[in-house]
Amino acid sequence: TIVPIAIALLLGSRSFARKFLFGGCAILMVVGIVLTYSRGGFIGLLVALGFFAWKAGRHHRVEIVVAGLLIVAAFLALVPGYALRLASIIVPSLDPVGSSEARSGELLRSLYIAIRHPLLGIGMGNYAPEMSYRGLVTHNSYTQVAAEMGAAALVCYTMFVVTPLKKLGQIARETFGARVNSHFYYLAIGLQASLVGYMVCSFFASVAYLWYVYYLVGYAVCLRRLYESETGKAVVLEKQPKQNPVSFPTALDHNRGVATT
Repeated sequence: TIVPIAIALLLGSRSFARKFLFGGCAILMVVGIVLTYSRGGFIGLLVALGFFAWKAGRHHRVEIVVAGLLIVAAFLALVPGYALRLASIIVPSLDPVGSSEARSGELLRSLYIAIRHPLLGIGMGNYAPEMSYRGLVTHNSYTQVAAEMGAAALVCYTMFVVTPLKKLGQIARETFGARVNSHFYYLAIGLQASLVGYMVCSFFASVAYLWYVYYLVGYAVCLRRLYESETGKAVVLEKQPKQNPVSFPTALDHNRGVATT
């Protein structure tokens, strides 16, 4: 979740020393993620970086997609052990310790518990000791919230992540034209990528009660307040205007040059 922020700071900095610092931090974090051999972490990293590259390089998206695919293919070819572990997501028999099968079982079990207790759930932290087959957590933040706190809490949890994501997108759209001279643009899409990466990674881990997303949402709120303070305008989500069908007489009047309302 912090890698896209480091890259955003790199792109938004003019000092070579700062660029070197942020670039080194980003590389170090990527190496750390790879060395964990985490499947969910690797997928979340790909999605976050892909999202950031897609947003930042609007005029070179085809080249970015091709380059990204080549880099991933080269990496998996050089690290076959990691490639085999990633393949176990689709083929559980490739996992020698059986963690993939256990996680899928807990996912189905947590969905069953969420359906059986839709109103208030079974209480925070009660899934693993009370309802799990093997004393494990749900390994999914969404079913963790749904099973332990109910459907209403799941809606609030999802909105808590999605709402700042939308407002960051609005900031990015407003600053796109001045992105070269605006640090807000890169930070906005960097935080968007971080939230998207969290949403993906949290599908494979029970981290809803941990600090990760709350820091990211706090960063997003702070960036919005700073942007509003500096520009003097509030960040309001734009709604697409509805196109009303034109009646036949109105169309005729318009063709005749008659002013219509």
